Amino acid sequence: MKYFEHFPVITYQGVRVKDITRRAEFVKTISNNPYLHLPYTVKENERPQDIALDYYGSVDYDWLVLLANNIIDPYYQWPLSDKDFKNYLIEKYTDQSGEEGEAVIDWLRDQTIEDNVVYYYKPL
Repeated sequence: MKYFEHFPVITYQGVRVKDITRRAEFVKTISNNPYLHLPYTVKENERPQDIALDYYGSVDYDWLVLLANNIIDPYYQWPLSDKDFKNYLIEKYTDQSGEEGEAVIDWLRDQTIEDNVVYYYKPL
C-alpha cells in the first residue's frame, strides 16, 4: 500500500515495523492556499458527514472534512449546537458563578467579569 510508504519505521518489541500511529496531515502548501479549499461556516446541528455528503457525494469522506480542519476528536473539537454549548457552559461555570441553570449564561455575558471567561454571544 502506498499510503503507508512514507511512514517512519520504528522498533516495537524488537521488531522493525511501520509506525501507523502517526497522524496524517494536509500538506502545508495545500492548507495555506486559499485557491485549493473553500471557506465554509458550519450550520446549526451540522455534522462532518453532512458536509462530506454535500461536497463529495458520500458520508464516507467525513474524514476529509475533519482532516482539513485539523480535528482529531470530532466529539470535542467539532462545533457544538447552541443548546449543547449552553449546557456545556452551565456545567463548566456553575460552581465559579454561584448561579444555576440559565442564570449561569447571564453571568457569563457580564462584561465586568475578569476571571478569563470568554463567551461568544450571537444575537438572533
